[in-house]
Amino acid sequence: MKPRLIDRLLLGFLLLVFIAVFTGIILCLVGVVPYENTSYTVDQILTGDGIFLYIRIGIIAVCAILGIIAIKLLFTSGKPKVKEETNNASLLMSDENGSAYISAACIDSMAQKYIKGCNRIRECSSKVTVAPDSSVAISLKAIVLADTNIPELSEKVRKELKEYIETYAGVTVTQIAFMVVNTYSPNTAARIS
Repeated sequence: MKPRLIDRLLLGFLLLVFIAVFTGIILCLVGVVPYENTSYTVDQILTGDGIFLYIRIGIIAVCAILGIIAIKLLFTSGKPKVKEETNNASLLMSDENGSAYISAACIDSMAQKYIKGCNRIRECSSKVTVAPDSSVAISLKAIVLADTNIPELSEKVRKELKEYIETYAGVTVTQIAFMVVNTYSPNTAARIS
């Protein structure tokens, strides 16, 4: 899941604050900032009155805000969205017991099974697209035998495949695009080889 812009800005701000705090701690531990100065300043903030009381209240407010930002980022950016597995599937039925879907891959497999039963089609690739209304469109690219009546075969395939898918898959087929990309002749293929 890609974080939203506000989440990225908050995360960047939080990281910059942590980098500044850790850099300050490292500078104190290495000795760049003398221990006595650091110890005195921390002691005054924790126990002092006057202006140090306001600094203490400011530090508490900043820490609370940073804590809230960290918790928000933990729960918004840490959990990936559950991806709906029905993006490429068609809704068959939905009732109080749940929903039933059929995947585009299953419909594609059914289309390939039907195509294999057509003796005039030598090879065929298919693509199934599921519309938002759960209807499907099928695109076929075929290589047919050379002496085939292509308009007649096209009409037969589109009509019978539509009936086959609607009957056995239970979905509405809105369109079947049938494209003949080439013809095949066994005699010519044997001579070419």
